[in-house]
Amino acid sequence: MKKIAFHWQILIGMVIGIVWGLIAVKAGWVEFTTFYIKPWGTIFINLLKLIAVPLVLVSLISGITNLKDVSKLSRMGLRTILLYILTTVISITIGLVIVNITNPGKIFP
Repeated sequence: MKKIAFHWQILIGMVIGIVWGLIAVKAGWVEFTTFYIKPWGTIFINLLKLIAVPLVLVSLISGITNLKDVSKLSRMGLRTILLYILTTVISITIGLVIVNITNPGKIFP
């Protein structure tokens, strides 16, 4: 049997979670979901957070150490900071737009 790629496993899990959440609210399984299923999601998110910072740090250190011309370092650092600020602003904007459109917590608990 062919193994399903990890990103597909995550997407399938997200779809199953959304379907379960909708069914749980309608069927009255909110307490069960909160106490027995939610901790697994919290653990997964915390593990993702745990991996993100070291991955970015190692990637930056590796990129700097592999740089052949040190004079380009300041220009590359400026680009990196500007790119970081730009992507942060874009992600905050997308998050605020989605939250204001969907109003999470208003329909379902």
